[in-house]
Amino acid sequence: MTVKRPHMVTRGYLQAWANNRNVLYLWDAESGRTGPQSINNATVHGHAYDTEHTTLDLEAEFGRIESDALPAIRSLAQGGQPNDDGRAAVVRFLDMHLERGRYADQTSVTTPFAKLDVFNGGVEMAEMGLGDRLALSRDIDKDAVRLSNFDLLRWRWRVGMSAEGLLLTGDGAVLLFERTKGTGVATITFPLSPTRLLVLGADLPPAPLRDLNAFTIAKSRRWLVDRADGVFARQMPQ
Repeated sequence: MTVKRPHMVTRGYLQAWANNRNVLYLWDAESGRTGPQSINNATVHGHAYDTEHTTLDLEAEFGRIESDALPAIRSLAQGGQPNDDGRAAVVRFLDMHLERGRYADQTSVTTPFAKLDVFNGGVEMAEMGLGDRLALSRDIDKDAVRLSNFDLLRWRWRVGMSAEGLLLTGDGAVLLFERTKGTGVATITFPLSPTRLLVLGADLPPAPLRDLNAFTIAKSRRWLVDRADGVFARQMPQ
C-alpha cells in the first residue's frame, strides 16, 4: 500500500493536541520551521515508508497498528480500562512509535548497497530509502529496544493527570527509565494527551515526573508538538 503523505507521528494520536480548527504547534528540527500547523501537514514526509528492495508493506502494517490502538489510547485518556487485547494493541503502538522515532531525522537518508542481478549475473549498486532501511533494521539492529520483548501486560498500568496544557509530545515521546543505570527498563511513560500521561511499571521519583517535557525534547530527533495555545507555544516569539 502506497501512501503519498504519511504522518511519521500518527495523525489520530496527534489529534489530542489539535484545537477545534485542527491546528497544533509544531517544531521541525530538520526544516527549521516552527509555529502553528494544520494537523494534516504535521510530521508528514512524502512516501516515507515506500519499499523498493524489500517486500514488507510498512504502510499497511502501521495502518493496522494505528487503527487497533487508537480506540484503546483514547479510552485510557478518558479514564477507561481497555481489556488485554486493547492493551496489547497499545504496546504495539508504542513499539511502532519508538521504531519510527529512531528514524525521524533520517527521512532523506539513503544507504548504498550491492544488489545481485539474478538474471544477468554480476552485481549492481543501488540505494535504500527509509522504508527499506526500517524493514531491514528489524533483523539487523539487535540492540534496538523492542517493547514486545517485555511482558508489559503484567506490568502495572495507570494514567496520571497533569496541569492543563503541560505535556508535549514528539517522535521521542516513549520514554524508558531504569531504577539505576544498567538495571534494565523499569518504567515506561507516554503522553496520551496534553493532560494525561500513561505510566507502565514502577513509580517514578518526583524529579523525572517534573522533567518529562525536557526528556521528550532531548529524545525527539525531529518533531515536537504542543497545543497551539500550550505552555511552550505561548513562550515562542510571535
